Amino acid sequence: MELHDEFVIAKQTVPVVKNCDVVVVGGGIAGISAAVSAARNGMHVVLIEKSIVLGGLATLGNVCIYLALCDGCGNKVYGGLAEELLHETIRYGYDNLPDCWRGRPSRLEAPAGRYRTQFNVPAAIFAFDEMMEREGVEVVFDTVFSEPILEGRECKGVIVENKSGRTAYMAKMVVDASGDCDVFARAGADCVTAENLVSFWCHELNFDVMRKGISRGSMIDAVRIRWIGQNACSDNSGTELPTFTGCDSESRNEYIKLSRRLAREYLKAHKRADYAMLTMPFTPQFRTTRSIRSKVPFVPVPEKYEPNSVGCVVDSIKPHAPVYELPYEALLSGQFDNMIAAGRTVGGSKEAWELTRFIPACAFTGQVAGLAAALAVKRGKTLHDLEVGTLQDMLANSGIILHLTEAMRLENKTKRQYVNDALGDQNIVSESVILRESHH
Repeated sequence: MELHDEFVIAKQTVPVVKNCDVVVVGGGIAGISAAVSAARNGMHVVLIEKSIVLGGLATLGNVCIYLALCDGCGNKVYGGLAEELLHETIRYGYDNLPDCWRGRPSRLEAPAGRYRTQFNVPAAIFAFDEMMEREGVEVVFDTVFSEPILEGRECKGVIVENKSGRTAYMAKMVVDASGDCDVFARAGADCVTAENLVSFWCHELNFDVMRKGISRGSMIDAVRIRWIGQNACSDNSGTELPTFTGCDSESRNEYIKLSRRLAREYLKAHKRADYAMLTMPFTPQFRTTRSIRSKVPFVPVPEKYEPNSVGCVVDSIKPHAPVYELPYEALLSGQFDNMIAAGRTVGGSKEAWELTRFIPACAFTGQVAGLAAALAVKRGKTLHDLEVGTLQDMLANSGIILHLTEAMRLENKTKRQYVNDALGDQNIVSESVILRESHH
């Protein structure tokens, strides 16, 4: 049989399943927030999700720590849907949210802990399902985004693949919450790629930890999270593990196989009657794969005032990190008029990418994207022509903190530290791996 490098597929007719106002590609935290934000502003929203659950890395990846909404010095940085979704994750499950934050204050003089919590994955998934039903968002599960339908600078909709074959969803606005900038990339937009460490998050059981949890009456203390592979918070200079972009099938498969091999070797070394690996991730745990080269990149500069700021961001892991203002244009590519990025696909510097990949920032940028899309539809404008002042007013009314407060500015300068880092008192253990032999 003769092999060919490529072949041409005959022209196909793709049936349109639905016409909607806003289509959101990706049902992670950013996609959930974008869909809810648009729906609350009167839009008919369709959310396309490739798996069968919502939450992305937070649920499928077992990264079930809703990182800090505060700056570590008692100042709330993230309000709006970022704050609301934190409380949704623990609505039906366990949590370790400090009591001082349960009333959702904007500032505490002496916080007893960070404004963050660990959560139970199934409970969060069920809460997200209920939220979509409550807000009238049409979720299409088990459906993979294939390609955008382009007409000049406009994306008319998306072609997807599922059990019904290739179908199309037409929309007036498109939110790319894929986590990998798939919609923009396949539309031909300028994008930036990055390399990723190899890691594997799972839950584990052992009798000693279980006894501790039982004695405390705490499920969180009874079930521990194990982080296998490279720890982004540690020095990985001694490892020979490769890095991966995650932007093509080969690198994704290599990442998955290697991360599972590391976990398998760990399990073999700890096989005993009183130990069990309880869960494993069902999505590759890439942190930064691809983002847009935005119209105005987000470059974090302490104390910088952004007139078009749509909210503040902070490093949610560090004991204390400066707070920054994020410009609206960082969510936009100059090449398309009705496509907007949400989550870690927002454009900016390398440091900015690290800030926008955290769960609170994904929820925050998702809310901005969803609201901007809704306003553009209502006003009959492109995303570039939208009145940023109107967008800012509506975001502020929803609880988003647009600009640094005086307290935040003071802490940016003094870097006072009130509490420990966001992961320090979680029931998490890390197994750093230095691979001396070949990884193949």
